[in-house]
Amino acid sequence: MRFNVIVFFLMSVLSVVNAQNLELLNIEFNSTLNDDNSIGYKNASVKINIPLKLKKGVLLNSLSFSTYKIDYNSEMSMNTSMIENFKSLKYSIGFLNDINETWKFRVQLAPVISSNFESNISFDDIFINGNLVFIRANKTSKLRLGLVYNSSFGTNTPIPVISYSKKVTDNFSYTLGMPETKLEYKFSPKNMANIYLKPKGFYSNISNNIILDTSEEAERAKYRTIVSGFNYLHRIDDLWNITLNVGYQISSKYNLLNGNDSVYEFESKNNFYVGLNLKLKLINKKN
Repeated sequence: MRFNVIVFFLMSVLSVVNAQNLELLNIEFNSTLNDDNSIGYKNASVKINIPLKLKKGVLLNSLSFSTYKIDYNSEMSMNTSMIENFKSLKYSIGFLNDINETWKFRVQLAPVISSNFESNISFDDIFINGNLVFIRANKTSKLRLGLVYNSSFGTNTPIPVISYSKKVTDNFSYTLGMPETKLEYKFSPKNMANIYLKPKGFYSNISNNIILDTSEEAERAKYRTIVSGFNYLHRIDDLWNITLNVGYQISSKYNLLNGNDSVYEFESKNNFYVGLNLKLKLINKKN
């Protein structure tokens, strides 16, 4: 009986993924190729998505864990041992449904615990992410309008979602707008590449506030960057994709905050970075 229930559940999940083109699993690693006089940044994350089809719409559940490693790469009078490693655990619940034949909407709420975890978890470690996006789609184009708050963008304020995607040919498509712009070309059913521009980073609590050289207290850490890069994707089979990322940080800032005020900004030069990404994702045969 239990086996039948598990099989039915997995078949339901996979059918929803195939219909909506959603990921089941995403494993990602990124690292800057920094020099000795600039902040280095490494990020690793694992995300699991479990979409469930309802009578009307799709319920989106996801759980993700991320680590952020800061390499200060220089001799500093400040003791940085407490602020070298940050971690975040996020649960997201959302709902995707049609409004009419043309429009649909997606709403998500995502509480996240993000901290250097130098002491017990407190309410200061908890942040609320989320988004509300309206989507107008047809066979060749898609318009997205809405708002998103995502601490993994390295910001503590909502940003607009305004983007337009167009499938120009069977092989070429583009997306223009915020938060991501990209041009994509499909060489074959198994190989494609894109160039992109998008935000990355993190926003985290410092569980034991630190006193800086300026005698000010730091409560939060914020790393924010805009990255532009080249992404090459290979579909191993109908389930697994692997992606190689190479790019450059156009703008990069790393600050320690007291409230919303910056009390210390580290030297953070723009650097090249590399990344690797592994996804479990069914190919939508209808696309």
